[in-house]
Parts: sequence; structure tokens; C-alpha cells
Amino acid sequence: MQRTRNHAAYFMLLLTYILALAGSLKPFLLLFAPLVALHAVTVDLTYSKMLARKLGKFDVSLMIINAVPYLFFFRPYFLIPATIFLLSIALSYSKVNVLPQVLGTLGLSSLLLPWISVVKSVTLLDISVYMVWCAYTLVEALYVEYKLPFRNIGANVVRGMWGISLIVTGALSLLFPPLAISLIEPSVRFFRPGEKLRSASEIRDLGKRGSKRTIALFTLLVITLILYHVVGIVGVTIPSLPFLSGLHATSS
Repeated sequence: MQRTRNHAAYFMLLLTYILALAGSLKPFLLLFAPLVALHAVTVDLTYSKMLARKLGKFDVSLMIINAVPYLFFFRPYFLIPATIFLLSIALSYSKVNVLPQVLGTLGLSSLLLPWISVVKSVTLLDISVYMVWCAYTLVEALYVEYKLPFRNIGANVVRGMWGISLIVTGALSLLFPPLAISLIEPSVRFFRPGEKLRSASEIRDLGKRGSKRTIALFTLLVITLILYHVVGIVGVTIPSLPFLSGLHATSS
């Protein structure tokens, strides 16, 4: 049987990488493009095996190769995606359903802040965009799992997770108002997730609609980064948090 390519992994990594470029504005990060491509190919080759609990020596070796370059650019923020990916694998081998898929998606989007931290000190704006992006991808993954007719997930799980996420992202949007716009569509959809799909044949259309909505939110986040980093907004400053800057300097 022909293997199905994991288009979602390529899609998520590409958007996350572009966000990192917009958030850093440092040409050096362009050198990470081959590594991002390697991540995408690795996820494509190993993700289904992980869910099936059939990772082999080649798969594990490939994962290790993905991690080696970060030893030369290590920042504490890289512990976030590393922990998420390891937890996803552990839960999969523990025969836990849904969580490995959801955490796998979150792991990809959580690379945003670590990539930015390689080339500059992290600011509150970076963290705010990061929280919105990660919260959205996490709950979007839960939303998709809920919609699948063969998943036993209630709509309240989606509502509850997005509600919890809004406590943080909503507060951060008060500091950077353009972020609030990006929260509108997801809030409407996640608080009113609708009925489950009636059949598996509807999954493709669900994916297409989800991709368009993700691109819309992604575009709003890029615009927010450009407004503050490039254009600048009168009366608003972007503080570089002392503690976070210290972490950056210590690990340099």
C-alpha cells in the first residue's frame, strides 16, 4: 500500500518558520531552511510509525540527527519542543489515543520561539505571538480530532481548552491589540464546534477549511509582527524582558 504523505507537517513547519523569520528579521535564520526541511521529511517518514508504535533504529537515528544541530545553537527554549515531542512518543507507546497526535502538532508550532531566540533576545511581543500560535494549533488539533466520527471526544473539551487558552492570550492581546483580531474567528469556531462529521469522506473538506483558517490567523500574526517590528506603532514599546534576555546571553 502506498504511503500517504504527511502534508500537515510540511504545512505547519513552513508557517512556523515564516513566522520565525518575521519575528526575528535576521538573515542568519535563513540558514535554518535545510534543517526545517529535514524536520518536515523526518516527521513525514516517522509520524505514522510512531502512532503505530513501530519506530525502528533508522527512525530513531533520524530523529537524533534532527536534534544534533541544535547542540551548537542551544537555547533553553528548545527544551519546550523537545519535551513535547518526547511526551508525544511516550504517550503513543503507552497506547494513549488522541494526545500523541495533538502534541505532535503542538511540537511543530512550539519551535517558533526557540528559532527566534537563536538570533535575538526574546521580547514580550515574541512570547505573545508564540502563545497565540501554540494555543491555536493545539486547540485546532483537538477540534479536528473532535470532528472525526470515530473519535470519542466531546465538544466541551474543545471549548474548555480554548477557554483556558484565552485567559493567557486574551491578556496578552491587551498589550498588543492587533493580536485580539486573530482570536475572533477561532473563538467563534471553538466555542461553537458544531456536530461531528457524518462520515470519513468529509475529512478532506474539513482539512481544506482548516488550512484556510490557519493561513488567515497566520497572516494576522505576521502583520502584527511587521506592525511592531518594522513599521513601529506610536506609543507602544516592545520590552525585551530582563530575565529572558539573561537566558539568551547566558546560553550564547
